Parts: sequence; structure tokens; C-alpha cells
Amino acid sequence: MTALLILGGLDTNIVATAVPSITDDFHTVADVGWYSSGFRLCTCAFQFMFGKMYKLFSVKRVFMLANAIFLVGSVLCSTATTSAMFVAGRAVTGVGFAGILGGLYTILTHILPLRRRPLFCGVLGGVESLAIIAAPIVGGALTQSLGWRWCFWINLPIGGVSLLMTFFLFSDPSPGDTSIGFREKIARLDLLSNLLFIPALTSLFIAFSWAGTKYPWDDGKVIGPLVTFAVLTAAFLYNQHRLGDAAALPSRILKNRSVIAGAIFGLCTNSAINVLEYYLPTYYQIVRGYSPSESGYMMIPIVVGATIGMFLCGSGTSTIGYYTPFMLFSSVAMPIFAGLITTFGVKTSFARLIMYSGVSGFASGVAFNTPITAVQTVLPVEDASLGLSIVLFAQNFGPAVFIAIAQVIFMNQLATNLVRVVPNIEPATIQDNGLTDIMGQAPANRSMEVLEDIGKSLSETWYLAVGLTCATLIGSLLMEWRSVKKKGA
Repeated sequence: MTALLILGGLDTNIVATAVPSITDDFHTVADVGWYSSGFRLCTCAFQFMFGKMYKLFSVKRVFMLANAIFLVGSVLCSTATTSAMFVAGRAVTGVGFAGILGGLYTILTHILPLRRRPLFCGVLGGVESLAIIAAPIVGGALTQSLGWRWCFWINLPIGGVSLLMTFFLFSDPSPGDTSIGFREKIARLDLLSNLLFIPALTSLFIAFSWAGTKYPWDDGKVIGPLVTFAVLTAAFLYNQHRLGDAAALPSRILKNRSVIAGAIFGLCTNSAINVLEYYLPTYYQIVRGYSPSESGYMMIPIVVGATIGMFLCGSGTSTIGYYTPFMLFSSVAMPIFAGLITTFGVKTSFARLIMYSGVSGFASGVAFNTPITAVQTVLPVEDASLGLSIVLFAQNFGPAVFIAIAQVIFMNQLATNLVRVVPNIEPATIQDNGLTDIMGQAPANRSMEVLEDIGKSLSETWYLAVGLTCATLIGSLLMEWRSVKKKGA
């Protein structure tokens, strides 16, 4: 199961260093944004469906189904002959990872006593973080040595072995709801809600990928998808209200204070982490002149700090019983350390780069998995998969939206800051040409000014992450004080 989490973590970011080779193969850059967004979109959109499936059906069979879907998506990516086929493969892979992610924590709920779950959640979180950070390095190495398709072929032997081991060695922790038949279970999956929710999210992703860069916010091509998102979301929420406790998001789960607090905290924390980490490689490569591999190595302090924080929180929660203190500590520490990263500039010392990155990673990691622990603590086992789907959706939905917002901020700030050096520059020009080409348009004797302006634009973009870390305090204060030692587990 851990191997699947590693593969999913790698797939989240592995295309980053493979994009140039992929676009050369397909002779188009039009779909580049969807190489990552397609995966994230489906990971978000199918969380609620898999949460319901883990409640109604055999946990083992649903987990194996998710594994198989992930492998099918990997085959599509590996054998893609067009960019559209590759995007479809990424989407299918995202569907599979949605089920794998929810399944891992659902299985932990069934097989481990509550007091031991925080420690194992910390281990899983650390493993996933390592995989996500290592993904660009692994992707670059595979692309350079074997070709970009091996970034996805590699999933097949590892995922295949995991699938066989699950089938032969893993005993089913829950056979699902045996009181109803198969047809009734299908009816209770609430497929209509998913048919509304998936295109709603797709419309939102399209709007945010275009707004402020490709088209102005008041352009019909941006307003149209936003209106579609609003209408479909309203229909989705109405259908949830109509179905009551039979819905994909039962009202009894949505009214739970700890579930809502965990979703808020998880959304803000994961969004802040992703906004920081998404633009740090740009800072290292453009502003500091590091190579892609060197910029990958410079991300190691963040993942080391986050991993230490996750292990500390997991073992600490198992020892003292309470997870809320770790959330409060994180909500206070994260804004401070995220603020330190906004000070990165052209001449920031190497020691500060390492230290500030490490402590920022630690502050975010120390409470990263507490929402999952909270859901497992306050909900009965039969409802845990539904609560987990809400938290996991929030953790994946937030970064997808806020990275798009951060990109709009970065492009507009960059255009504003560079106009004194590169006249008549527009956000769309930056997006179409890239930072390296933009730097080439500036006079050679003003290259340092360009680097300073890019660094300033990155700092202004990172303010969004600082704001998100401050917002985590809402979730921390709202969270109930419940002990993992007081649930008879």
C-alpha cells in the first residue's frame, strides 16, 4: 500500500521536468496546463464517490479497483500518441489515485486502534511528501536516460505487484453494507451528484487557468465557465439536500464541527505549502541561476522539515492523546516561517535558504495529518470514509485553486515590476514566451534589475501563502479537543 502512495506522490509532480520532452513529442504546448490539472481535477472530483464506495462495498475490492484504474491511466500516458490522449491518461490516473488515497486511510481506520493511527498517518504523510518532492528529480532522470514515457511505465511493475499482494495477502477489513443488494448499493452511490460535480470543477479549473493571463477576468470566456460552475454547484448542493443522509455528503457529516474544522485547516495548510513549493524552483533556477537538478536538491530541506514534523505530531498525538495543540502551534508558526520565505532575494545567503525552508516545512508538517486523525476520532468507523473524503477533497481542491490564483498574481506583478526594464510587457506575453525569453528582451546591462524584479514578484506571490497560513487558525480554534485515547480503541 505504501508503494502505491509513493507512485501517486510521484505522479503528482513527475511531469514537471518531463514537459519539454513531452511537448516536443506531441508538437504542441496548448495542453501543458492540463498535464497536471487533469490529474488534480480527477483526484478532487472522485473523492466523494470513493468515500461512498468504501462505505457500501468491500474495502478490499474497491481499493483493488482504484489500483487497477491507476494502472490503466499509466498505460494510457505511456502509450499516448497525441496530447489529448495523454491528458486523458492523466485524468484516469487521477481517478485511481483518488481511490487509493481514500482507501489507505479507510483501511487504517479498520485495522489499527485509534491511539496508533496518528503515528502511522505521520509515516504515510512523510512518505508521500518525499515522493512529491523527489518527483521532479526522478522524472528528470528517467526522461534523460530512458525517455519521458518511462515516467509512467515505471508504475506498472510496482503497481502490478501491489495489486497481486493486495489480492493474495490482504484480508478484507470490511465487506461493506451486507444489508442491501448490489442494485440498491449502486442507487445509493448518488451518481447524479457526481455527474453535476465533475463538470462543475472542470469549469472552475478552466476559468482559473485562463483568468488574468490568457483572458481578462471580465471576458466572456472566463465568465462563462464561472457561471457554469455556479449553476452546477447549486444543483449539486440542492441534490445533496434532497437526498439527506443518503447523499454523497450526508448532512450529519457536514454538520460535524471537527470535520468542518479539519477541512478548513487542511485546505489552507496544503494550499499554502503548494503555493510556496510551486514557485521555489522558479526562484532557484531563474533568480539564483541553479540548474533544474540543483533546484530539486534545494527542496530537500522543506521535505526533511515536514517529515520530522509529521513524525513528531504522530508520535506526540499517540502519547498525549490530543492533536489540537499541534494544530494551534502550526497555525502560529506557519505564518512566521512562510513570511521568512518572502524575504528570499538575489543575494540571500545559502544558509538562510536552507534554514528558512527547513523550518517552514517543519511548521507545516507538524499538523499536516491532524485533520485525518480528527475525522477518525470523532466519527464512527462506518462513517469514517465519508468524513475522510471531505478532508481529502479539501486538501486536493485547495492547491488546485490557489495555485491558479497565485499564477495570476505572479503574472500581473511580474508585468508591473518589469515594465520599467522591458517596455509594453503584458501577462499574456510572459505566459507565451517564458521567463528566460523575457530576460533576453532586457538590455544586458540591466539583467540584475530583471532578476530583482522577478524575485520581488515571487515574494508578492508568496504573500498569498502567508495569508492562507493565517487562515488555518480558523480551523485550529474551531477544532474540538478530543483524545485518541478515549474512544475505546
